[in-house]
Amino acid sequence: MAVSKIDIGTQALLKIGGTPIQSFTEGTRQAQVVSNLYDTVKQSLLYYTFWNFATEKVELSQLAGTPVDKRYKYKFQVPGDVIRVKGIFDSRGTENRDYRVENNILYTNLNRVFLEYIRNMSESDFPPFFTECLVAKLAYEINDAISAVGSRSERFSREFERKLQIAKTTDAQENPPASILDDGILVKARLGYSSVIPNSK
Repeated sequence: MAVSKIDIGTQALLKIGGTPIQSFTEGTRQAQVVSNLYDTVKQSLLYYTFWNFATEKVELSQLAGTPVDKRYKYKFQVPGDVIRVKGIFDSRGTENRDYRVENNILYTNLNRVFLEYIRNMSESDFPPFFTECLVAKLAYEINDAISAVGSRSERFSREFERKLQIAKTTDAQENPPASILDDGILVKARLGYSSVIPNSK
């Protein structure tokens, strides 16, 4: 069942003894606190680890012009939904660590780049284990501002840490990392059929 920001915010509020909200703009203090913190909490949780379920692999579009940084020959546009870069690869599927990302522009000496990254996702695409983890983190973050019972924060912190560990374990088991290139291409390459992979500089 797909969930929304309001669903997640309401679940977090109920955990700390609050009441459900209908929207982030309804004018209540609860809605105000949740709306102000929600996106930061969500994005920080996506950044925490290299979630398999949130991993995206794309070939980047090269931009015209010469990079100002003379250490690099080429520049590429980074997708707008990037939360965290995992790495870049050439057309052979080989990871390259010599790059920089500044203002959504990636600089490198590769003339063709495949980017692997954690993307900012819609709540409707969250797996249940991540939704539970986000609810727990949001409850911890909003507790002091809404319930005024600071002594409960430690309990909410422990619950979040437990949910985070469960989420990491589940993510690793249910969503094994995929190759940046098709498995068949990699197998043929190992057998010596180098012609199946385009040359990359």
